[in-house]
Amino acid sequence: MKPATPPVAADTSAALRLVHGILFGGFTAITVVVGAPEFEQLLRAFQQPFIAGLPPRWTVMMAVLVALVCMGTILIQALRRRSAHVAWSALVLGALSVVLWSDREGPVPGRNSHAANLKILQTARALHGLQVPELQSRGHIGEDLESWRAALQQTTHGEFTTVYSNVFEAMPYSIVQVATPDTLPEELSPGTLVLYVMKGGLAYELQAIGISPEGQPWRLEQSTDHEPVVFRGAFNPEIDMRAPAP
Repeated sequence: MKPATPPVAADTSAALRLVHGILFGGFTAITVVVGAPEFEQLLRAFQQPFIAGLPPRWTVMMAVLVALVCMGTILIQALRRRSAHVAWSALVLGALSVVLWSDREGPVPGRNSHAANLKILQTARALHGLQVPELQSRGHIGEDLESWRAALQQTTHGEFTTVYSNVFEAMPYSIVQVATPDTLPEELSPGTLVLYVMKGGLAYELQAIGISPEGQPWRLEQSTDHEPVVFRGAFNPEIDMRAPAP
């Protein structure tokens, strides 16, 4: 007569599968939680024309998907009362390692409209600070757009904004000129500086286009009264910017 399998061995195997599932389920949960911001950034790209901050990190997203697939296989095998192959557990650990290593310096900074707008505003202020002494020393400022583009290039040193399109192209700084200070061209992109120069170059106004929380181009405003932020420069003959004679 064939002896029956001892129930103790069956119980031990089931207990090991339960412990294994709980342990690696926790590893998978950590992987998903740490990698969730990358999927959120990808979702914003589908819903908005522009996003603030760096695009999703594809390595982290792939690691999360690998962990989910492997954990699903482990659970299916557990429901079938079978032990999963050790390779699935190793892949979960590998995915967890990739995600934790990628996030070792903390969450990716700058993925909000406030940080992106602050960077654009600082660039506009730096360009304004560069042009005011030029205006005072010469008595007028250049009315042609090319001279302003050269000054903008000198200010940014070729750096782009921290705003990206929904196909993950970094938006460069640019400058457009308008005929009247109250006019705004259509279809502006974040990082655009709107310039108005008075005839004769005696004064100018500079406004910055940022990104709204909904990912739309947005003229930067003051937080108190919601008035647009305008950098104004005007020639003042009472201020002598010339270097003193030796």
